[in-house]
Amino acid sequence: MTNRARPVAAGGLVAACLAVICLAIPLVAADDRPPSPVAARLVVAPSAGDAEPSADAGSVADGLAVGGLPLPDVAAGLGSIVPAARTGLARAAVEAAQSAAAPATELGVAVLDRVTGETAVGDRGAEPFYTASLSKLVVAVDMLDRRRTEGLVVTQQDLDLVRRALGPSDDGAMNALWTRFDGVGAAARVSAAVGLTGTTAPADPSQWGEMSVPATDYLRLYDHILTGMADADRTFLVDALAAAPATARDGFDQAFGLLDPGVDGPGAPGAAAKQGWMCCFSGQYYLHSAGLVGADERFVVAVLTRVPSSPGWNAARADVTDVAEAAVRALA
Repeated sequence: MTNRARPVAAGGLVAACLAVICLAIPLVAADDRPPSPVAARLVVAPSAGDAEPSADAGSVADGLAVGGLPLPDVAAGLGSIVPAARTGLARAAVEAAQSAAAPATELGVAVLDRVTGETAVGDRGAEPFYTASLSKLVVAVDMLDRRRTEGLVVTQQDLDLVRRALGPSDDGAMNALWTRFDGVGAAARVSAAVGLTGTTAPADPSQWGEMSVPATDYLRLYDHILTGMADADRTFLVDALAAAPATARDGFDQAFGLLDPGVDGPGAPGAAAKQGWMCCFSGQYYLHSAGLVGADERFVVAVLTRVPSSPGWNAARADVTDVAEAAVRALA
């Protein structure tokens, strides 16, 4: 995203604090698909120096449900044919990410293990950040879901605009989609459909980069893409993200974070991720990387940052890459 935003007061962002160790995250599946088998649980990763949580922290309560239905035991009846998946990887990834961040970086990080259902959340993981270009994914999901549920007309030209907005992060394509498909209303519609809890529309309806979304909501959004959308729509979105070029439409180097060539997910190279960048709010850059890593898109990783603008974009990209690399390495 280009530098389109105006300086705002630092207090313009809403901070959200987690008062519990474990919290069930409802993930809503589309009417025509079975409910997601993901039993997501929220585990707050401690900061350096924090006391370790009690032994029972992070346990999953009996009867946890998704979309109002009991979660199926996906391993039931498989016996020893399928080895048990390793647990604790999501938490390890968040702890590694927080340790890798530069001291001046404000980091919102969250990780979902879609096999075990574990969701780990860093100190600012539930705090809304301005999205920059990550709002493009919210609008794309809204469009495709409304086409299925409401009969919204989405032409091939519109789909081409979505591809351009997601991969090359074309701001012109996003401007057209934002106007044509009521982008300002997408935050509320997707929140209601998917169960997002911290996503809000921009105060200025013309500034799509100022939509606010926490890292935890990106986990829900990606899980919805993988388990709640029609097969064709899921494939379309994931392929568009995976095809992101190293250089964005505006000339920005977007080969950072999860899309850095040196960051490979466990069991599968590369990632399908949306990148975001924006300046300048109170002397800060916003730089984000959120997407799918690992074989069969096992993990969803969301890395959102606010960093001082004084060191420059190269330093900011390097920091986000260090954070993403540390997180992904811990998932192996």
